[in-house]
Parts: sequence; C-alpha cells; structure tokens
Amino acid sequence: MKKLMMILISSALNTVGVYAQGTGGFFDQQSSKEKLMVTQIAELQVYAGTIKTGYNITEKGLNTAGELKNGTFNLHDAYFTSLQQVSPAVASNPKGKAITDMQQKIADLFTQEINWQQSHRLLHPNELTYLGQVYTNMVSKCNLDRQELTDVLTPGKLQMTDAQRLDRLDKLYASTQDKYAFACSFTSKCRKVALQRQAEQQNKNALKQLYGIQ
Repeated sequence: MKKLMMILISSALNTVGVYAQGTGGFFDQQSSKEKLMVTQIAELQVYAGTIKTGYNITEKGLNTAGELKNGTFNLHDAYFTSLQQVSPAVASNPKGKAITDMQQKIADLFTQEINWQQSHRLLHPNELTYLGQVYTNMVSKCNLDRQELTDVLTPGKLQMTDAQRLDRLDKLYASTQDKYAFACSFTSKCRKVALQRQAEQQNKNALKQLYGIQ
C-alpha cells in the first residue's frame, strides 16, 4: 500500500513539472506550491494509512488476547463447576447409607445400655457418669462424620472429582466401622461388669440364706 502511494506521488510530481516548464514565471511558482501541497497531502495519506493499519493490528491483537483470556476463564469456570456436581455413581454408592445405618446402631447401643444400667443400678455413680461421657463424645464424632458425608454427597458443597469423593466415602466408612466396633465392645464390657456384680450379689445373698445370716 505504501509503495503504491509513493508511485502515485512520483507520477503526480512529474506531471506538475512538465506543465510548469511550459508556462514559466508565475506558473512556475504556482507549480512549486502545488508540488509541495501534493507532496504533503500524499505524505499525510501514507502516514494516516500506516497509523490505521497499525491500530487495526493492535486492536485485533487485543481482541484476540481478550478472547483467549475469556475462553480460558470459561474453561476453568466450567471445570470447577463440574467439580461441585455429584455423579450418580457417587450419590448411589451404598457406603453412604451404610454409614448412617451404623451411626444409628451406635446411638441405639449406648441408649439401651445407659437405660439398662440406670434401671439395674449395678454400676457406681462415677462409672455411670463415665458411660454417659463416652456416649456424648461418640455422638459428637458421629455428627462430624455425618456433616462431612452430607457435604460429599450434596452438589455445590465441595469441589472434588468423583475419585476424591469416593475416597472420602471409603475413609468415612472405615472410620464409622471403627466407632461401631468400639461401641459394641465398650457397651458389652459395661454390661459384663454389671452382670458380674449382679452374680456376686446373688451369691452373697444365697450364702446368707444358707447360713442364716441376716
């Protein structure tokens, strides 16, 4: 474009020069002014064209950069949004229900044991208090697990892949199994201690009756 404009300028100058040679004097001066004006106009046109071309290139570059940036952001946004979704494979995993079922069994074990101990009065007061404290602590830990389970299975709560959600489910399931095993063992030992004391008391009563001891 610039090369074409320079060719046109040269041609225009030659034409003016030929015309000026035939007139002389006043017309020579006019010819010089016209040459200067033509040159200035042509130079301005070339300069304006150059600026416009450069601006277009810059503007196009900025638009392209903006499109790339927005496109990358949209991809990231879509990715993180997808991490907040819970797939059917995770939502239907049987370990979720198994965890809540075991937690209910843990609560039932402690509730039944505390009620039985209170009615039979075989444990000492401090022992019964300790049993209640263990139960309270266990309930607190189960509540934390239940909240985490809810977060893992609820869309929009956490940004995790399916593999991460399934791994978290596995860990919660294993942790709940440990709690359930402890609840079974602890309440069983409490009952065993109480029954042993009950048997000992019954033996003492039998001996008293046998020997007539009041």
